[in-house]
Amino acid sequence: AEQAVDLYYTENRFSKIRQQLARIPVSSFKSLPAFAVMLLLTVIHAASFYYGVHEQMVLDYGSSALFILQGEFYRTVTALFLHADTRHLIGNLAGMVLFAAPAISLSGYGTGPFLALASGATGNLINAHFQNNAHLSIGASTAVMGAAGLLAAWQVMNQEKGSRLNSVMPVVAGAVLVAMFSHGERTDIWAHVFGFGCGLIYGICWFYFRPVLRLPYLDPVLTAISLAAVAISFISALFL
Repeated sequence: AEQAVDLYYTENRFSKIRQQLARIPVSSFKSLPAFAVMLLLTVIHAASFYYGVHEQMVLDYGSSALFILQGEFYRTVTALFLHADTRHLIGNLAGMVLFAAPAISLSGYGTGPFLALASGATGNLINAHFQNNAHLSIGASTAVMGAAGLLAAWQVMNQEKGSRLNSVMPVVAGAVLVAMFSHGERTDIWAHVFGFGCGLIYGICWFYFRPVLRLPYLDPVLTAISLAAVAISFISALFL
């Protein structure tokens, strides 16, 4: 029976999909760094409403195109940690489980969060230049879409050579996911698009150079850089 099943998948033209899925461990959704970030997002959201400072934090830390273009680049990072309401927060937490946790498992416990943070911040920066007005947005969804871009990049870089369609399909699938998660009256669709694009580019670069960049302390160093970037961003918002 096992030989018959193996023969079926060998002859079936979708067998490559099965092979790709087999490379992803079941435990890839269990990521302590992802859970730690989810806890931090929840604490910040709950504290902002508990102390009645949510609206002020959105104005001071939100991704405002007007202020970013005036040099307040820290907003591209701080905006990722704010959410409009509990529904907004839960949606992004679910996205982190689906996209960020596997991306971190595949990239590294320090590399994954660093790339997702960089994708989210860069996506907010590009979106600010694209909007070029008083546009204001918040939420971790830009970084979540960046993590989706990392997963698409991983699939692209792990495809077998010989078919261009195999390399394009993960990107198309990622774009479909971005569209599915970009519904809603107040959804910043362009931020999602730019976040996914940045994650895809960063991911392709990382997975291409990873065999060369296998340094023993890379993940701890990138973890420290990520924490420092977040801390510096919030401190800058307090004193600038």
